[in-house]
Amino acid sequence: MKRQLVLIAGPETGRVFSLDDGQTIVIGRGQASDTQINDPRMSRVHCQVQVDGGKTLLMDNGSSSGTLVAGEKVTRYELQPGDVFAVGDTQLRYQLDTHQESNTVVGDQAFGRPQPQPAVVPLQQLVGKSLSHFRLDAIIAAGETGMIFKAHDTEHDRVAAVKVLTPDSSHQEEQKDRFVRAMNTMIGVRNPHIIQLYGAGKNGPYCWAAMEFVDGEDLTKVIQRIGIEGMLDWREVFRVAVHIGRALLEAHQRKIIHRNVTPANILRRHRDKACLLGDLMLAKAMEGTLSRQVTQPGQIIGDVPYMSPERTRGPEGVDHRSDIYGLGATLYALLTGQTPFESTSLPDLIRMVRQDEPPKPKEYQLSINERFQDVVMQMLAKRPEDRFETPADLLSELDRIGTFDNLDAD
Repeated sequence: MKRQLVLIAGPETGRVFSLDDGQTIVIGRGQASDTQINDPRMSRVHCQVQVDGGKTLLMDNGSSSGTLVAGEKVTRYELQPGDVFAVGDTQLRYQLDTHQESNTVVGDQAFGRPQPQPAVVPLQQLVGKSLSHFRLDAIIAAGETGMIFKAHDTEHDRVAAVKVLTPDSSHQEEQKDRFVRAMNTMIGVRNPHIIQLYGAGKNGPYCWAAMEFVDGEDLTKVIQRIGIEGMLDWREVFRVAVHIGRALLEAHQRKIIHRNVTPANILRRHRDKACLLGDLMLAKAMEGTLSRQVTQPGQIIGDVPYMSPERTRGPEGVDHRSDIYGLGATLYALLTGQTPFESTSLPDLIRMVRQDEPPKPKEYQLSINERFQDVVMQMLAKRPEDRFETPADLLSELDRIGTFDNLDAD
């Protein structure tokens, strides 16, 4: 029986390290490690795995970002076959292989022997392959939770976007089934400002969701251009507020909390500048254990300015008003070219989100409508009860501004 550590996500996905009885392997990016993994978010000597007396122990070596198992930092943890741990942007799976020549599944769980997972093809190598009736033609984007492909739906002869989650064997089959069931319950959602889901499934180690392809760009790119081309007219930002407000109203009526309303999750279509909210279905489908495992490791500092104060404290107490805050922070960035709070220090940034008041947008752009500025600032209120109570209340106030100024948001 052969013990292995397999890199299943990160800059060097696919590498395999063998573990022998009595061996200790030091994991890190520096020369003092046994792995020298090219991951800038990993410490030089990050952690170590030790095989001792039949046990396989994972121990953190005082790393800067921590060693995480199921989203929780650990200092010492006994690994079981199939466990996945995260170090920096890299995820490693501990597995047992009873055949040294191949990764073929040969264990038999009925007789109590561990059943190792087959080797996982890195997501970027899925181009040209098919998941169900979706042929993956090109990579559109890559993120923390997976990769998005431009695909061809061979059954309906249409273009689609397919999001494939980063494989993680700690997602047991029951969790994967729950993900697929939850995603597929969202197929009936029809709203002009929510990206439509076509279907979801699992193929071997891959969970995926196929959705409407939007020929456009996410608002992150729009914000990046503001510093080069000048400020965005506040009327265009008002239009974003109305469109995504309508998407949040649909979500609220269905009792869905997005939890991650950021510029990266809003697409603006090229042909008509309509804005559509993405990953709403993903947030619903990843509730529970799968959500904790996928979304917590490696939280990037760039998302924090769009998090409501209550969300920085954990999932408890987060409701639709946190989504209103996320939209408010996005509108602020579109109006000013920068997030409400900026710092290179994560603790400082979290403190600012919880305690500080951002400068008013008119300090950056005098032409902004003062009533619209007040709406954005109310959306950014520290206490949820001081924000708009519901997306319907937000839309009602936006409608008053639009009527008074003869604005067309459709």
